[in-house]
Amino acid sequence: MNLIEQIQHANAAKLRALSGLHRELGYGSPQALADAILRSVAAPSSKPATTGLAKVVLGPKPGNARKGHRVPDETRKAIAAALKAGEVGSGLAAKFGVSYNIVHAIKGELGMVQPHKRSR
Repeated sequence: MNLIEQIQHANAAKLRALSGLHRELGYGSPQALADAILRSVAAPSSKPATTGLAKVVLGPKPGNARKGHRVPDETRKAIAAALKAGEVGSGLAAKFGVSYNIVHAIKGELGMVQPHKRSR
C-alpha cells in the first residue's frame, strides 16, 4: 500500500468514525448537528448557555468585565467544607475544576488567610 492509499484509507476511517458519532448523538449528518448547535446558540433563553459546545462557541460576552464563569454556591460550600476538613487548596482546585485563586478567595471568606504584613 503506497502513501496515497494509506492517506485515503485513514480519511475513510475518520469519516466512518465521525458518522458513528453523529448517529450516537442523534443527528443524521454533520450539517444537522451544526444546525442544531446554531439553533441553540441563536435561540433566546432566560439562562445563558453554560455547558457543552455552546459555551465554546459563545465564549464570554463582549464587554463583560468578568471573563470567567461563576462558581455555583453548592460547589463553593463543598470547597469550604473540604478546606475546614484540612484538605490542601491546590488539590481542591484540581478536584473541583476551579482555579487555585477561587479556592484562595474562599479561604479568605472563611478567615483562613492571614493578611500579609508589609513593611514600608
